[in-house]
Amino acid sequence: MEATSFIALSRQSALQREMSTIANNIANVNTAGFKGQRVLFAEYLEQPRFGEKLSYVIDKAIAFDMSEGALQTTANDYDLTVTGDGFFVVETPAGPRYTRTGSFKPNENGELVTTEGYAVLDSNNNPVSIPMDQGPLLVDEFGFIRTQDGVEISQIQIVGFDNPQTLQRAGTNLFVSLEEPIEPQNSRVVQGALESSNVNAVGEITRMIDIHRSYERTSNLIQQEHDRMRDGIRRLGKPNNGA
Repeated sequence: MEATSFIALSRQSALQREMSTIANNIANVNTAGFKGQRVLFAEYLEQPRFGEKLSYVIDKAIAFDMSEGALQTTANDYDLTVTGDGFFVVETPAGPRYTRTGSFKPNENGELVTTEGYAVLDSNNNPVSIPMDQGPLLVDEFGFIRTQDGVEISQIQIVGFDNPQTLQRAGTNLFVSLEEPIEPQNSRVVQGALESSNVNAVGEITRMIDIHRSYERTSNLIQQEHDRMRDGIRRLGKPNNGA
């Protein structure tokens, strides 16, 4: 198989990876706090013997789109949003994880937890405890939790990262970090609201259509190359009657 076919196959592999990434984005278009992803490519051009120039790519990495999703107001005082570059910290069996999804609730022990049951951590790395006999609680923009009488109960831990692209997904809405978290530079907590997914469904579907068309063009080129090679082999196999 000649270079053109190898180039085309490498492009198909990259397109398949991008298609998978887009499909995951679309599947989470309604998931609160979800951050879409993009496949990063290095692109090259190759001129095959037949047809137009072929652009082929090598996928280098997958990057997060860290832009903020729209703020959606809810009627739940336990729904929290962290704006800017901040993340909530939750404790999982595998260690601390970071999330933008603030759909929390108190468990039977009075701890503030995620929908999966992971404890939300306070500024001292302890689970946030919610006294169930104090009535509705107030959460201010700095994450301080107070009773209706103004008594401070706890402070929800909010962290940031020098380079959020170093984060790795550890589930739909959780991230694990290879670097130590830092104080967020521009962040505040909003009570009674959730951050929507930042995925644009129309844009993702448009990209998916473009990728499908590109995949078909590449498949056609591979078939043309195969046909050309078969024709060349047949010609070489014919006896030379003029000898």
